[in-house]
Amino acid sequence: MYNFGDKLKECRRAKNMTLEELALKYNRRFDGGLSKGTLSKYENNKQEPLVSVVHNLTEILDISSDYLLGRSDNPNINDAAPDNFSNDNVYNIPVFDSVSAGFGRLADSTPKDFVPTFLPFGAQPDEYVRINVSGDSMSPLIDDGSQILVRIQPNVENGTIAVVMLDNEEAFVKKINYGMNYIELESINPYYPLKRFEDSEVSRITILGAVKEVTKYL
Repeated sequence: MYNFGDKLKECRRAKNMTLEELALKYNRRFDGGLSKGTLSKYENNKQEPLVSVVHNLTEILDISSDYLLGRSDNPNINDAAPDNFSNDNVYNIPVFDSVSAGFGRLADSTPKDFVPTFLPFGAQPDEYVRINVSGDSMSPLIDDGSQILVRIQPNVENGTIAVVMLDNEEAFVKKINYGMNYIELESINPYYPLKRFEDSEVSRITILGAVKEVTKYL
């Protein structure tokens, strides 16, 4: 049975690279966005990568996309490789100027635009939205003016960057930390204090979705 994670691990080890080295090379070439932890999730088949990430990995590992995707036994780069990333996995995803609007929490919830977006294989496009981010609380990972791709889901794993709603009123993009009886909303920017909600206060937090991709504009 084919598993993307098993194939990725095989290819990485064939190049004598550690997870740290692969993440470093990826981030240097493609301006960040991929951590050792995320790569580990890919290799352990706990998370599916976006098609754009798969394409970037084939460049770093110098292998054909068909091989990494289990479509061929030939690892060599071929001229037809880019065609594998065709319109089959590209969808027009709505863009909103507000986190709240993106999840239908504001009266003005009409998309401002639609952006063609690569999604994971088998993904449902209606489960994704794009949000234009204002503020620098998640900088330098998510800068003011960046755009995030969010998968709508009610739960996320510990340490995930997610969109959350506080008191069913105000939406934020934060890193989620779970404890025995608490949830923490953590900003990447150290100038913003950590917010912890304990015991009954946990019910004030609603998970709206997980951030899957960040697009930064110059």
